[in-house]
Amino acid sequence: MKFVARIILIFSFLLSFIGCASQKQLKEDYHTKFYTDRMAYFAANPLVNNQILFFGNSITQGGMWESYFPDFDVVNRGIIGDNTEGMLARMDEICAAKPQKFFIMAGINDISQNRTNKEIIANYRDIISILRAVSPHTEIYIQSVLPINNDFAKYKRLIGKEQQIVDLNNQLKLLAYQKHITFINLFPLYAGADGKLKKELTSDGLHLKPQAYNSWVNIINNYVKD
Repeated sequence: MKFVARIILIFSFLLSFIGCASQKQLKEDYHTKFYTDRMAYFAANPLVNNQILFFGNSITQGGMWESYFPDFDVVNRGIIGDNTEGMLARMDEICAAKPQKFFIMAGINDISQNRTNKEIIANYRDIISILRAVSPHTEIYIQSVLPINNDFAKYKRLIGKEQQIVDLNNQLKLLAYQKHITFINLFPLYAGADGKLKKELTSDGLHLKPQAYNSWVNIINNYVKD
């Protein structure tokens, strides 16, 4: 019995150690100065009920969503460098506000941090489940990850990740189908014949130039206004 108890004690210790290591890794991934500063801004400018939220990373943050839809109560909740773990960590604010519509784009930073698509999809599932449990009337829209262009050679951690993006979008489409959620495939709007983000639409191979958001806005226009 003493031997069994000892084994259980060692096993419990290992689980505790692994848990602490995982928490540390998560903080290193998304808890950046950008994240902290942006969260402080959010705290100073809280959400109200029934808004239309754009939720994501720097690509979402770069959009002037309030200007694109001036007749609607639209709010930008993008954060530079955020990943699906960071987004999951800030769902309390989203759920408390019970948004009318929720547009999410996420995954590219996870990919750059060597997250698997399985991990990304699991976080998506949690985000959806949490929001639906608290705000069942919120309309959720999953937006595909955009293409990248590694010819710019600026983001070393994304080199060779093109196929993972394609595979993730296919899995996001399936998830949307399973959850009865609208999937908005933005990838073809920005990809050239070679599957890369068109050079004229970006200055670094990842982020969009201001005018490149026009195609995105045109695609989601009816979803926002309906």
